[in-house]
This record gives sequence, structure tokens and C-alpha cells, in this order.
Amino acid sequence: YSAWAKVRKLRYLYGNTRLDGDSFNYFASARAILKGRVLAVIVFFVYAIVTELVPDSIWVFLAAGVALLPLILVRALRFNARNSAWRGLGFDFPARVREALPLYIGMPLLIVVTLGLAFRWFMARHKQFVISHHAFGTSPLGCAVPVGKVYGIYFRSGLIIAGMTVIAVLGAMVVSPVAVLVPQAGWLAFLLPVLAIYIAYAFAYAYLQARLTNLAWDNTYGAGVRFSSTLGAIDLAGLYISNLLAIVFTLGLAVPWAVVRTLRYRLQNFAMLVS
Repeated sequence: YSAWAKVRKLRYLYGNTRLDGDSFNYFASARAILKGRVLAVIVFFVYAIVTELVPDSIWVFLAAGVALLPLILVRALRFNARNSAWRGLGFDFPARVREALPLYIGMPLLIVVTLGLAFRWFMARHKQFVISHHAFGTSPLGCAVPVGKVYGIYFRSGLIIAGMTVIAVLGAMVVSPVAVLVPQAGWLAFLLPVLAIYIAYAFAYAYLQARLTNLAWDNTYGAGVRFSSTLGAIDLAGLYISNLLAIVFTLGLAVPWAVVRTLRYRLQNFAMLVS
């Protein structure tokens, strides 16, 4: 039923997303999604059985997976685009698989060679590839994500984690003597540093999401239009933390509420600027 659930969810969310007074439409076939998922399950079972019988065959599967990744990605993006519309006009993703080969096969090799230093470059090119190969009707979008700014965003997010980690260590050093004198408070020596590090990761992740999203859309343009995204890192971090707490304390019942309020915040900070 997951295929039908995905279609129903997206139709509901698209139908309640409005731009200039008109909502979006999603009309994908759940049967088509189900066929893809059945095929994925069959491939997984074949992989599990064959690699159990012939362990060295794992390298064949890995090579095939890497080779097929650009095809799978392009077809998935094209499927979602062509099943989305606004004011009766559909979107498209006319990219060719050969255009994705250098990015999704060549760049991972470069990441390995540079010991991960090229990962931020890959992320910039990935966002640029996905956005700039979409089209509304026959009008293509353009996108040019500055690689230097992407590195700067990742660097500052690393500083956030490092700073909060230092604070967590210092806090643990302060609390430790108290835990020795008052054994009942010993849990504080463990909880406070873990909480500080979790908050650091939440803020760093929110900072990455907000700044990268804003950067990508602020550098996206179309025929007579530009776009603007004004997500706030602190607001997004507060949203993530409050969503998580709500989901935990309701044993998962608040997931739909969290999905809707996160999407609402993202869309309320997104705009299309018409010439």
C-alpha cells in the first residue's frame, strides 16, 4: 500500500500548496511506483542470495549499482517532474543520462582521491544539476551555485559543532566534581554533554539546510523570473527540535503534524519574483 500512500500524500500536499492563488497537482500512477518497488525488492533478494553463495560477486553488484545510479536518478526526477503541474501546465526534467555520468560517476571517484575534500564541490554541482535541468512546460530553469560559498557554509557549520563540543567538554568537567559529591546527580555528567552535542548537531544541520537552500534558490532563474528563499537557521533548528520532541512524546503520532509544519515553514519563506 506504500505506493498508494505516497501518491495520496503528495496529492494532498500539492493540492494545499498555492502559488499566486493556484494550487499544484500531482497525478502519478501508484501502480507505476509499485512496479518500481517490486523490482527493487527482487533485485535486493537476488543480491542477498547471490552474495551469500558467491561472496566475491558483491563487487559486480557494486559496480552495476554505480553504473546504473545516473539512470535511476534521472528517471526518478523525470517521473516526479512529469507528474507535477501548476495551472494545468506540467513540469519536465529533460536531462540525458550521459549528462549525469560525469557528475555521479566521476565526482565520487574525485571525492575518494581527495579524501573527501571534493564532497562540497559535488554537493554544489548536484544541486545545480537537479535544479537547472528542470523545466516548466518548455521553459527551462537555470542555476549556478557558487562552489566557494558552499565550502564556506560547510566550514561554518563545522565551527558550530566544534564550538558546542568544547562547551560540552567544559560542562562535563564542571559537573563531574558535583557528581562525585552528590552521587544522585551523576546522570547530569552524562546527560548535559550529550544534550549539548545533540543541540550542536541540530543547529549545524539546520544551518546547512537553510543556507544551502537559500543559496541554491537565490541563484536560480527562469524566463522572466527569479526565486528567493529566506529560511532562518535558528528558526529551522527550533522547528526540528520541537518536531522531534513532539514525535517522541506522542510515540510517533505527531509525524503528520511535523511534516506539515516543516513544509509550511519552507514554503512561506519561498518566493517567485516576476520581472
